[in-house]
Amino acid sequence: MSAMVEGWKGELTKLREKVVMARKSLFSKGKEGSEEEERVVEKEAHKAIMAVQRDSTHETMSEATVCLLMDRFVPC
Repeated sequence: MSAMVEGWKGELTKLREKVVMARKSLFSKGKEGSEEEERVVEKEAHKAIMAVQRDSTHETMSEATVCLLMDRFVPC
């Protein structure tokens, strides 16, 4: 289940990056010369996203989550 969630998060991140790139290309057609700044911002955003994803893999489950999982998967 955790792997599936991580997969979805990865796909959503890819889609988000595509949307950001498309949006930037639409709005930056009139602004030439700021491409280097955009690349720097994109790299920083990507680093921030990767840091959040790495941190989220080390989180622990709450007690309520563990209880719900046990209720669901432990045979009676």
